[in-house]
Amino acid sequence: MENKELNLYLKRIGAEGLLEKTEKPELLKKIHQLHPKHITFENIDTFTGETPSLQEDLIFNKLVTLQRGGYCYEQNSLFKNVLESLGFTIKMHLARVVWGSRDGSGTARSHMLLSTDVEGVKYLVDVGFGSMTLTTPILLNTDVEQETPNGLFRVVHTDSFYTLEVLKEEWLPIYKFSLEEVEFSDLEMANWYIATGPNSMFNQFLMITRVDEEARYALFNSTFNIRWNDGRKETSDITAPDQLAFTLKTYFNLHHLSDELLEKIYGKLKGIQAQFSVTQ
Repeated sequence: MENKELNLYLKRIGAEGLLEKTEKPELLKKIHQLHPKHITFENIDTFTGETPSLQEDLIFNKLVTLQRGGYCYEQNSLFKNVLESLGFTIKMHLARVVWGSRDGSGTARSHMLLSTDVEGVKYLVDVGFGSMTLTTPILLNTDVEQETPNGLFRVVHTDSFYTLEVLKEEWLPIYKFSLEEVEFSDLEMANWYIATGPNSMFNQFLMITRVDEEARYALFNSTFNIRWNDGRKETSDITAPDQLAFTLKTYFNLHHLSDELLEKIYGKLKGIQAQFSVTQ
């Protein structure tokens, strides 16, 4: 990544001047919190029938220049390029998602995450897991509870796998992973399946999330939730195109979606609502 692109990225996440006299552990921590605050997790492309590109320049154009969001392959690919430009050594991995599975069973390895070693300390780095996106790097020290700006997490190590967990009323698994490195071709295959697979949630349901110092914001189809850090929850339903546009701009920093794309999103949401009303 060229210096011009790096500066544009830092401006995008509100981190101008951050590089001055900031040691690497603190630098990693700060940009890890700022990235998901300013660059929203969203699957609008797959929801509307497009397969997101994993080409470095196209990801940069989408997430930085056009000020869109993206899902894990886009988010963590961009973050990897940024961190490498800042002198970090980054490895790519794929995880098996078990979020929402009470028995810990899950799907294929379809979630992209990163790891890095800073001054001899290994970290899990992940700015692209939707409603449970991390807001700080997580030490790969097993069974140590780690406080983040948006929840308490830990990494459990069993056999050859690590499991990232979050504390709700109990510890819940998010995803399982090993530190085996993956290649770009592995990401291309996973990205293609997530975008086009007949059983993929990413082309059937709209999922948009963002997180800041106060709350997690999530739009799942037409249901909008705010989960405040103090435990409060607010829920509302999107029932009109103007309300959709307002919500995407106000809570998800998506200010530049075309009218055509907004109409396409809302049209598919109405179709989903009609389908559910029939099947129920």
